[in-house]
Amino acid sequence: MTATEHAAEGVLSLPTPLARLYGVALQMGIRVTDGGPELWDERDRENFSDAAAIVAYQDTICLNPGMDDGLRADVLAMALSVAAMMICDENAALPGDVVAPSGFVVITPDRVPEPADPAGRFATMMAQRCGRNTASAAFDCYLPLFVDDAAADDAAVNDAAVDDPA
Repeated sequence: MTATEHAAEGVLSLPTPLARLYGVALQMGIRVTDGGPELWDERDRENFSDAAAIVAYQDTICLNPGMDDGLRADVLAMALSVAAMMICDENAALPGDVVAPSGFVVITPDRVPEPADPAGRFATMMAQRCGRNTASAAFDCYLPLFVDDAAADDAAVNDAAVDDPA
């Protein structure tokens, strides 16, 4: 058996780039889901209607169900890259790690045309290797601020103002 024959038996033998990326997620032990509709609902206070995906604790990716297969494949590549590079403890982080103390990273649908950071470069390479003809599978990301976190931050600011009236 040659190396080419062996590779044809793995995830790269799946019929589409999106299927191949789902196969990569399966091999990495990462659960990929569309999440519940409440996650993407604009009426909810804590919604992610502007998000393309959410990566949670390095083992779960929730994709926005409103994306076409091409965008979905590129976003999944970015989400897999973020999950592989995510670390929650900023004290243990190394250069190139995606530091997410809360365990969550939100990926926006805003594509980065020329990825410079390691996660974006790795996502692009992975998407291309899985058959996507794209110059970039990198997207902007942010750390979400949850309502309870915002309330705690406000309380800390108010406590500091009471302690320091200046």
